[in-house]
Amino acid sequence: MSTTLVFDHLTKRFGETTAVEDLSATVRPGRVTGFLGPNGAGKTTSLRMLLGLVRPTSGTASFDGRPYAELTDPVRQVGTLLEATGFHPGRRARDHLAVLAVAARLPRRRPEEVLELVGLTDAARRKVGDFSLGMRQRLGLAAALLGDPPVLVLDEPANGLDPQGIRWLRTFLRGLAAEGRTVLVSSHVLPEVEQTADDVLVLARGRLVRTGTLAELGAGAATGTTVRSPDAARLVELLTRAGLPGSWTSADEVRVDAPPERVGELAAQHGVVLHRLTPTAGGLEDVFFQLTGEART
Repeated sequence: MSTTLVFDHLTKRFGETTAVEDLSATVRPGRVTGFLGPNGAGKTTSLRMLLGLVRPTSGTASFDGRPYAELTDPVRQVGTLLEATGFHPGRRARDHLAVLAVAARLPRRRPEEVLELVGLTDAARRKVGDFSLGMRQRLGLAAALLGDPPVLVLDEPANGLDPQGIRWLRTFLRGLAAEGRTVLVSSHVLPEVEQTADDVLVLARGRLVRTGTLAELGAGAATGTTVRSPDAARLVELLTRAGLPGSWTSADEVRVDAPPERVGELAAQHGVVLHRLTPTAGGLEDVFFQLTGEART
């Protein structure tokens, strides 16, 4: 079942605009790989080149050495979810999947099986036009799973899911990887990726700026400080003047991207009382902003 995805010096230019430049990375089976980057970083273009929907300017993208266009039975080899919009609103969920199953020469029972996998059995006879965005995402995932493929390529699958649905998706994707499948997930929900992914690819301005396991990326994150003070507003003012802006975590607590010694010294110099001064290791969000140069909002 195992399949390895390889991006090899993949480049795409639209006129004078370079959407993706020299992307080289390997996505391994048995793992969930998070594909991250700010809007416009080139994630969707990269996935579309991988799936043969966009022709690369140069380089290749392949599944065990074969481009998507050369796969003999792509439905049974690669499951995809790029947009949860390709549904006829007047068609029932089960009928939508049945059409796809017939076209792919899959068993007639398969639509019911995948509807059960994604938790839509009770909605099988409902028209898709009545579905919420989260339900359409589940239906799109069911369509991706029809051929029981060893590879899943998913673009923002958590979009529109409620907290319960996001938790379900996390467990579901981890289960697929545990079966030996290759799972590539594009997402902007960084806390969720941190709980789901084994490996991460980070794009910025069309270029791959970092790849590795979550542990490896976390080791490179800057160490910050959580500081609590009865005069937190005054402390934030001093930190900002010193070029160390913080983010509020509560009414009297601030997270600062600076070591505790620096924060403590600044507070002592100006007579600000501290109730807590704790070093905090950076997480995926910290690494993301460091690598992409994006500002926190």
